[in-house]
Parts: sequence; C-alpha cells; structure tokens
Amino acid sequence: MPSAELLRIADAVIDSVENEELTDELIHKLHSVFPETIVTGALDLIDRENVIKYIIPHSYPQYQVLGSTDIYTVLLDMTISTTPFFCSCPAFAYAVLSSGSHMMCKHVLAARLANKLSLFIARPMTPEDLQAMMVRQFKLHEPAESQAQASE
Repeated sequence: MPSAELLRIADAVIDSVENEELTDELIHKLHSVFPETIVTGALDLIDRENVIKYIIPHSYPQYQVLGSTDIYTVLLDMTISTTPFFCSCPAFAYAVLSSGSHMMCKHVLAARLANKLSLFIARPMTPEDLQAMMVRQFKLHEPAESQAQASE
C-alpha cells in the first residue's frame, strides 16, 4: 500500500488538469510520479476511448476500462476503504494491494484522467443494469428470484 503522502502528491498532479486539456507539462508531471508504463498505458486507454463512465441514479459513478485482455471495473472516490479507489485487474491486486510497489494501476489512472479531461464514454445505468453487469463482471450467481423470473 503506497504512503498517504505519495497518494496526496499523485492526487495533486491529477487534480492539476485544467480546462480539460492534457498538456506536455502535465505529462511530464505524471512521469515524475508514476512509472512510464503506467502513464503510457493509461494515456493509450484514453486515446482509444476505452474508458466508460456509468452514471447510476443515487450512486457514485462506476467505470469500466476495456483492457487488452479483459474488461475491468474501476471505482473511484471510495471513502470507506483504506484505498480511495479499486480496480478488478490482477495488476491492482498484486502491485497496489499486495506488494505496494505502485500507487495505482493504469486502469485507475486512465479513469481518473478521463474523468478530469471529460474523455470517457458516458452511459446511464439503472440499478438493475448495474446488478446484471456485476454478475457478468465478477461471474457471480444471480439471486434465485432473478433466475426464476428469467425462466418464465
């Protein structure tokens, strides 16, 4: 887990995005805080329009980032967790949570930058849509009630 001070520095760099513009200065700042592979990967995901922001009524937005091998769920601004964000990718589990060698994965950085730059695909979502997406994403079993309705 990265130190709180490093996270504050990273937040300050990301929050310095102004006027929804990605400048050379910002890219230089990102490279001073994050490994080059993370920055390059995140910017590539944004450039390929692989960040989807789901707008859910009465809830925080949720992001999906289309990675090269899978679709990852990204949550930002988590206030009840020890980390303020989450990604379902293996790199986040290992490099951020387990070894603490990185502050965030490229999917989290892509979602945060895309949000600041307004470079995401916005999709409205109902709570039922969210449930179905979570079942697919995390390969959960649907509640018996939902299975019974589907078979009718």
